[in-house]
Amino acid sequence: MTTGPASSAKQTGCGGRWSLVTVRSPSDIKCLVESISRVVLEIDGTPAAPNTGFDAVVAQAHTLLSGQPGHELANQSPFGQLATQASKIAKNLGNIRNEFGGGHGRARTPDLRDEMVALALDGGLLWARWALRRLGYFAEGRPTALINDLIVTPQTFYAGTLERRLLAANLPALESRHQRSIGVAVGQRVMRETFVVRRDGLQPCLASDDLSTCPRDYRLGLAYGLWFDPAGALTLTPCSLEDALRVLEPVPDSSKDLMEWVTRIDQLRFPGGLTDDYVASMAAEQFVQRWMTLRPVEDHLALTALAKNVKPEPPF
Repeated sequence: MTTGPASSAKQTGCGGRWSLVTVRSPSDIKCLVESISRVVLEIDGTPAAPNTGFDAVVAQAHTLLSGQPGHELANQSPFGQLATQASKIAKNLGNIRNEFGGGHGRARTPDLRDEMVALALDGGLLWARWALRRLGYFAEGRPTALINDLIVTPQTFYAGTLERRLLAANLPALESRHQRSIGVAVGQRVMRETFVVRRDGLQPCLASDDLSTCPRDYRLGLAYGLWFDPAGALTLTPCSLEDALRVLEPVPDSSKDLMEWVTRIDQLRFPGGLTDDYVASMAAEQFVQRWMTLRPVEDHLALTALAKNVKPEPPF
């Protein structure tokens, strides 16, 4: 019996599309799995070297995807175990390709039965489908792409878009530098009066002191972004002053960063009210004074200097 080609096509949940895949041999499905894996590593910014082994490429891609959050994704056991088992099946395709695939100058054609092709196809597509369902979420949450869309080449954010992308970024699992960079970009975009970004990126930090969802370095970056624009110019207002300090409320060790920022503020502006509105400026100074009573003593030096800088002159 001759085995005909098998095809699979699927549309992802985040707007990405699978192309039509035609599989004629175990080599084809092995190439599909490897291609998906290498795309994952490329999107992550850690591309695999050309000579990296198939097993290693698949394993690295699976590790990156296995914890990917998403409203429609299930990571909890036993579902996560199913995905891990699927990756083990997929890694077997390397050995199958070496033994039965082409490209090795064989003297004889390997004895490849219909069921062997079917099993290779089923096993490879099991992992491939799982990986491609996650790929759109994974791509949306990469720090470089997210920062680019927020600040570098600003994109329009519709209701729920940033919330979904921050979830996809998996902030608690990111390196501290990436947490902070995303926070800076969100804060700076908020200061461009983008309401949706304020609601999805800033408001959750104001409403909760949970560092497991809005981690320390994201909060520090967010506070910085509320006070300084991408060029380092000052964007401090009574509202952004209060928002930044409230964002930092659950961060126990912000004194070093805070002192650095306040020193820069002193360099960038003469002491005095933040606006022409004396009442609003006075309220900002009084907020800092009250806030100092709630903060660790390590923060007091920076907060004292900040209060002094923003205190308005009497209106007479």
